[in-house]
Amino acid sequence: MTPHDLAHRLVEARRQHRPIDGLPSEQLPPDAATAYAIQQAVIAGLGDSTGAWKIGAKAPGGSTSGAPIPASLVRSSPARVEHAGFFRVLVELEIAFRFTEVIEPRSRAYTRDEVLALVGVVLPAIEIVDSRFAEWPNIAPLAQLADAQNNGALVTGHPVPYAGLARGFDFVSPELELSFDGESLVPDATGNPAGDPRELLVWFVNHCAAMGITIEPEWTLTTGSYVGAHKVGKPGIVRGHIDGLGEVEIELT
Repeated sequence: MTPHDLAHRLVEARRQHRPIDGLPSEQLPPDAATAYAIQQAVIAGLGDSTGAWKIGAKAPGGSTSGAPIPASLVRSSPARVEHAGFFRVLVELEIAFRFTEVIEPRSRAYTRDEVLALVGVVLPAIEIVDSRFAEWPNIAPLAQLADAQNNGALVTGHPVPYAGLARGFDFVSPELELSFDGESLVPDATGNPAGDPRELLVWFVNHCAAMGITIEPEWTLTTGSYVGAHKVGKPGIVRGHIDGLGEVEIELT
């Protein structure tokens, strides 16, 4: 199987709402570069454009990965989405960012100070986690990376200017709430596994530069869950709140 073949299968899984059943090891992306190329091919194959990116790491300073989210799957809160439109629904409460201007690729790496100087707004966000693989989560990490790193959709709350948050806001472990039909989904311990999610933005800008991707200011960059991922098996209301950022809501119909 070539990277194009896997991209085609992922596109068809989305279009036909039929999961990919089985992916032999010889059909896996051989490396991350191939997985990232498949991500872009899927967006093109869907006839869509990029509306957001999800980026994350499992530990501060750890290996970072990312994936584009089709514009058709990015919604503003309050949003109504069909529960049956996904293969499975898991929800995560996240902090997202947008830049103030276009960021062009260049050969010289962007520094942390340069990247953070371009952050325009911060938003509360709920990511719906899904996968086009029937065997998920028992699927190789590179296959998950190729499949938009398991993204199903993204819903964002109202943007808050970054300039007013930069010094006083706790980006590592803010006060928050996530609930489904009024029942809290927040675990005893919360926090972004990557630590300060702004560090992920530096990786993202340089990742896009290496791939020759121009970053658009309307893209929303979501940066990993503060509460883990929680399976929601039926329609209902998912509400999130992050102190200092506000509310975000999804009605699963």
